[in-house]
Amino acid sequence: MFEGKQVGGNTINLSGIKALSKEARQSLALSVRKDPELWNTMNGLGGLSEKSLNGRLQGTVDESRKVISGADVKITDESENITSIKTNQYGYYSIDLVPGDYNLVISYDEEQSEEISVRIEKGVTSTLNYDFDEVV
Repeated sequence: MFEGKQVGGNTINLSGIKALSKEARQSLALSVRKDPELWNTMNGLGGLSEKSLNGRLQGTVDESRKVISGADVKITDESENITSIKTNQYGYYSIDLVPGDYNLVISYDEEQSEEISVRIEKGVTSTLNYDFDEVV
């Protein structure tokens, strides 16, 4: 009988999860879905391979702790090429990019962030979370 799964040196006791009430399992599932890094780990993704030729930029967009679904993340590279992606239903976005320097502008409705500079490195997953409520 399979009792657990090794994850980063830790054992997850699947029997313990299965023994939870339906409501407790639903609450746990909701928590996992709200944390993109945990969601990716639980689904076997776990981030970008160190051998990748690209880097990954990921993050969340929210306002006052409420996720913003459909926020536009506009990414401009050093040659002024623009890529635009939208956040999913959890306010999460992820994109693989060629290593280099980029500028981001995040917007939704009438709100727009200042330009944010990021450096993408080969084989590295970078996280940029943005909260419209915490902008000074």
